[in-house]
Amino acid sequence: MSTRQQIGKRVRRLRKGRDQTLAELARLSGVSVSTISKIENDALSPTLDVILKLCDGLNVEIGDLVSEDDGTQTDTAPNSRFSVARKDSGVLFDTPNYDYLYLCPDVKRKQMVPILARVKARSMTEFGTLFSHGGEEFLFVLKGEIEVHSAFYETVRLAQGDGVYLDSSMGHAYVSANGQDAEVLCICTEPKAQGEGESAI
Repeated sequence: MSTRQQIGKRVRRLRKGRDQTLAELARLSGVSVSTISKIENDALSPTLDVILKLCDGLNVEIGDLVSEDDGTQTDTAPNSRFSVARKDSGVLFDTPNYDYLYLCPDVKRKQMVPILARVKARSMTEFGTLFSHGGEEFLFVLKGEIEVHSAFYETVRLAQGDGVYLDSSMGHAYVSANGQDAEVLCICTEPKAQGEGESAI
């Protein structure tokens, strides 16, 4: 089963488990009914932006959509969790701007989200609208060069070995700066749930 099929299947299972209609999830997430239906029926590969909005609407973390388990995994104490990220392991999201390899998908309720990504967009024209979500993130360039575009700061160019830390709620985008795909490691924090001093994603 492809990642796209897995995501669609889990979105449907979580939605129905909450007795939500497509319209109700659309209202809560800000994702259109037609888009949700296409995702659930394996007719559309969602971007990370859409995935995060669906997580908000379903009141789940991203790990609940990408985890390999069937949703019955029990929680364990944070100090007893241990997960090895082997080369080429994880859950892959293939989107127009990035390929995201979501690492350690078996760990639920992470306080940080490790992602190995390939930056594919070559310009902001190709990328589109700046992307924002809850939490903070640190990005480190493993290979190639990227430009970091943001809502409040001048564009910054990063080469291999450079990094940037930013507030993820600020609109931002990473694009390749040398005409070739770049590889980056991104560590994101999970946004606080509503009622913990921060609004949801």
